Amino acid sequence: MMEENKFYIRILMPVHIGCDEVYDPTGFILNENTNTLTVFEPIDFFKSLDAHTKSIYATICGKGTLESILELYKFMRGKRFEGRHISVSKGLVAQYKKTLEIRMNDRKKIQQELNNFSISRTAFNPTTQEPYIPGSAVKGALRTSYLNHLATSRRIAYDLRDKKAGDILEKGLLDYQKLENDPFRLLKVSDFHPVGPCKTRIVYAVNAKKVSSKFKAHGPYQILEIIEPGAVFTGTVRVLEPLARDIIKTPLSEKAIFESAAAFYEKEKARENLELKEVGLPVYNVGTESSICCLRLGRHSGAESVTIEGHRNIKIMKKRGERPDHSDKATTFWLSADVSDSSHASELKPFGWASLGIMTESFQNKLEEMNQPQEYVEAIVAPTNRQKEAGPVEVVKPVEETWDNVFVSYNAGGGGVVEATTKEGKKARLTGKEKAMAMVAEALHKKLFDGKKKIDKAHVTVKKVGNSYEIIKIERQTSC
Repeated sequence: MMEENKFYIRILMPVHIGCDEVYDPTGFILNENTNTLTVFEPIDFFKSLDAHTKSIYATICGKGTLESILELYKFMRGKRFEGRHISVSKGLVAQYKKTLEIRMNDRKKIQQELNNFSISRTAFNPTTQEPYIPGSAVKGALRTSYLNHLATSRRIAYDLRDKKAGDILEKGLLDYQKLENDPFRLLKVSDFHPVGPCKTRIVYAVNAKKVSSKFKAHGPYQILEIIEPGAVFTGTVRVLEPLARDIIKTPLSEKAIFESAAAFYEKEKARENLELKEVGLPVYNVGTESSICCLRLGRHSGAESVTIEGHRNIKIMKKRGERPDHSDKATTFWLSADVSDSSHASELKPFGWASLGIMTESFQNKLEEMNQPQEYVEAIVAPTNRQKEAGPVEVVKPVEETWDNVFVSYNAGGGGVVEATTKEGKKARLTGKEKAMAMVAEALHKKLFDGKKKIDKAHVTVKKVGNSYEIIKIERQTSC
């Protein structure tokens, strides 16, 4: 059995892993001055409003019409509320301003612009609201590279017109018929969660042709939340030994899995770089440093990187009304951009590139030391002419809560984690021993950090951030 080592994934190029969720306009404010999206729980925002403003907000939300969405954007403009902050591209801010200028009676224009303003969220942990990389995405990338390795030496007969052609090919290459005999059933990959600083950003995904042409690629742009390069995630990978009763004709090995990944994705990156260079687009060399291999993860990773060479049947969309073609190569790139038009973008980058390596204790400690919560400070600026006409900007106070009789525990692992739990099951966490000691009353230090590492009853002050709570202060319960 392969040892269950801890691994890291370092993001090298923008990564978006779809989760079928979008940012709801009732739960965010776009700050035009700082190019940030502030995300929060709508109910917390609602509770913080005065009675008159609550009535206006509730009336807009209750309409349920297309026009009311635009009305909601206009209502939220200029508001302030504490939450999770996400950087946004300059093009999105310009598009937002343009959308707000639409007349309320222009229904056709409203529908067109709002359809284009949907912001797809990357996969996230519902408890912490932080992005994560599902183990299924990592396992899928390793499976693709391994199948490409097998395809270089095995010939499988099948009919491309068969709807199950892909399934037949995979079963033939891996030499199994039933799911319980699939060798990848024995590859166990955990979800990968962030360690150290991890930022996301709202960008455009735009189409660009792989062959120089006077005509632009006609694929519509998308607005996506991406994990920014530099973020590091950690998780586990292991290969189980098959049981005696299992019939695994082609068992996996650590060496074969990682060597096939290194070979396949290195080849894919070289191919992509050549194609980008041929049409004058930016080329990025993503060195794997001391890692094991490159991987390609998430949406818009390129059709070639998610298919098997020699067996590709990529659908090529034609003009409206024309039947699609099929080819062994894609005709366009999907690229991350700061504006919606690829010909005017200044930051075009391919999606999905990451590196996989073994997480050492020293590397993890270094990352955790860097994992200080980011403080987002928005400058108080003079209102614009439009804001002056509408009245002063309404500043909404952040929501804090105090919890009594809270159970508090400390775990020295992971850099030190303090967790507070109410009798109702509400939880708040604080990572980093030094920060935790600053937030905990000194009289409780010995008991929590050196003694039993728990306090049965404490008075805790927390701050709501998205769907999770952040500990501000832990004090002795006065009633004890």
